Amino acid sequence: MSGNLPPGVTPADIDRHYGGGIPDHEHEWVPVQGLSPILEDMAAIFHEQCRFEEIVDSYTDHQRDETYYETGAECEAERHYRFELAYVETEEERLDRDDIDQLDQENNKRFDTVIESVIAAEQGFPDEAEIVEIDPNRQQGQVVVRHDGVEIGYGPGGDEV
Repeated sequence: MSGNLPPGVTPADIDRHYGGGIPDHEHEWVPVQGLSPILEDMAAIFHEQCRFEEIVDSYTDHQRDETYYETGAECEAERHYRFELAYVETEEERLDRDDIDQLDQENNKRFDTVIESVIAAEQGFPDEAEIVEIDPNRQQGQVVVRHDGVEIGYGPGGDEV
């Protein structure tokens, strides 16, 4: 940024004028859309943002017995992370991700049927799909939905987006 400043102006001058920015903090991640992920591209994608706010002053109204806070800088950090397709279960069978990949490699027609079921559930989510479970734990959580008699599960293993 210092290359874009007018002659004679330093980054310290900017900090003095606008404040020093956000203090070091540990991010306080909260889901943007509640616990609901976005389902697309055979993945459940969670979107979170940091809710950190710098408290610069506070005062207590003893008559109302309330404390009021004046806030300063707010963190605007966001992150996305994915749960990949883990399984598809129909009335006839349960196919894990390895089974689905194998059907794809063999050019088996059942692969198209499975993918069509996943796409239909993703397009119908959340209005037409039944949410069975949403656990956003990045190590062992899962997302499970049902649509037209097909249960679809997503699990950890994807990268941050």
